[in-house]
Amino acid sequence: MALASSLSDHDLLARIGVLAGNEREATVELVAHLAVLDARPALFAAEGHGSLFTYCTEMLRLSEDATCNRIHAARACR
Repeated sequence: MALASSLSDHDLLARIGVLAGNEREATVELVAHLAVLDARPALFAAEGHGSLFTYCTEMLRLSEDATCNRIHAARACR
């Protein structure tokens, strides 16, 4: 991974585009997995979390806003 500050303007913009695409793909995969986890509450309960929300905020360290968005999307896709 090259340091961002060492990239040319063109390469910096290209790299940002690639990274944003990777983030979108990772988010889609995360939401799909959260949908499955939401259907298995005993799994996150066994890890000491009373809800999918607390699992996401405490274990995955997602912000509350990001957690709400991802859980909402996960439940919509089931």
